[in-house]
Amino acid sequence: MPVTACMYSKAGSNPMPIKVGAGMKGEQQQDYNRDIGERPFKYSAADRALGVEMSQAASVASAAAEFITGEKRGRGAEPPGRAYLKRTGDRPAFLVLREGSADRSLQRDESGSFPAGPCLIRSEEWLQTPELAGLYECWLNSEDALQAERSLQRIYYRLRAASAALLESADSIWAAVTLLHTPELAAWPAKLAELQDVQLEALFAAVAANQRLGSDSRIDLLAAYPASVAEFASQREFIEDVAEQTLGHAYAAACSIGALIAPGVPPAAAGEIARIADFLVLDSAADLAAPEESAAADFVLAAEAALAAVRRVKPAAVVLAAGPAAAGALADLYRIGMSGIFCSAGQRTEALLRAACLTWIARQDSSTDTAAEGWL
Repeated sequence: MPVTACMYSKAGSNPMPIKVGAGMKGEQQQDYNRDIGERPFKYSAADRALGVEMSQAASVASAAAEFITGEKRGRGAEPPGRAYLKRTGDRPAFLVLREGSADRSLQRDESGSFPAGPCLIRSEEWLQTPELAGLYECWLNSEDALQAERSLQRIYYRLRAASAALLESADSIWAAVTLLHTPELAAWPAKLAELQDVQLEALFAAVAANQRLGSDSRIDLLAAYPASVAEFASQREFIEDVAEQTLGHAYAAACSIGALIAPGVPPAAAGEIARIADFLVLDSAADLAAPEESAAADFVLAAEAALAAVRRVKPAAVVLAAGPAAAGALADLYRIGMSGIFCSAGQRTEALLRAACLTWIARQDSSTDTAAEGWL
């Protein structure tokens, strides 16, 4: 059943209803998805060509990052048409990407270099700030419609400020932002859609203001925990509707829309979601009830089943892992063929070094096999 949400297009304006459909936009949308299926995590040639350098070799961690990507790149953009997941041997590079805003630069790097992948921003963290926590509780528990509307409008302004701060940081070069999804709203779809609508409007309004100043940013969106392809299709259409109303068709076409998947989603459902998603992130944080000692092993089993289903549908799909168990299970995730992981700042150095070692071992094995074939 369609869900109607409210969008605040201008300060002080009345909410404007948005109808969230249950499907995609017909054959035209399917053609678009087929067109981008083989170029995940990439703009079109008419947009900006991004590089694959992760950093300069100023530390052990950055040296490992450069080893993973295969070579140091000079400052500036890569040639047009270059894929993000650069191949090293017989498989794409395994990406170790940042999750969260800790340990980041406050200013953007104006050197002209670009990261190999986005930084994952969980927007629920914004609701936990002192500025938003009280407003969120007031809106959630308000029984007066007028008071709830005023609280929601104040939430919009706070979310817009948080979005502007993100765009002013180093993460604005490329960020993947999750749609708001809280346990309290899981049973209230209409209210959840209302909050997500305000979040998207605030984020896209900040992007529009940033673009008017001549700054270039890439913000991808992650639909939160769809359980079926129909749910993801509805969330994707929702995101596109707000993007088109705020920024026009150009940005909606450039913005990648992925899905944040819980490990408990059936593999067949994950495969169907992959058909119309630009990328997938399997989130171990969605299942924190499991004992710590078994969490990593259970997560790897779920990831392996989901990845196999996705690869059958879309062999070139980008499938990443996130959450506490991802860094601990890095070796197994590398072995089963995941595209990479998101990890916190505290885990990043160790994860980069482990990924570099696994990549080096894989290269040596590949070289040995090639040499052996030459003697046959």
